[in-house]
Amino acid sequence: MATAASAIESRRVARDIVSFRAPLDGPAGIRTSVLIVDISPLGFMCRTGAALAAGDTIAVNLPAVGPRAARIVWSLGGRLGCEFLEFITGDDYARLLACAPCDSPSLNEF
Repeated sequence: MATAASAIESRRVARDIVSFRAPLDGPAGIRTSVLIVDISPLGFMCRTGAALAAGDTIAVNLPAVGPRAARIVWSLGGRLGCEFLEFITGDDYARLLACAPCDSPSLNEF
């Protein structure tokens, strides 16, 4: 199992810092909302209170581009590092960033 530090060290592209909520569907019928805190065309990191683990396949519904399947690479203290199963193309990624809201989490959230 990868650790958060080793996953960060092995990133292939830089991530953009964001803050928006997105619906997520996980294994065993899990439906929840996550707070996406950074993103790239290849993956993202989010915060959640849901019981999800490395290796799980999920689907996250992103602004402007819709649902995207991803695999959880690491999980640590309510944070998940995820890799998209298919990367987001340049034009779609630019639209996602342009349309993403800027949400602030409450102090007791996650």
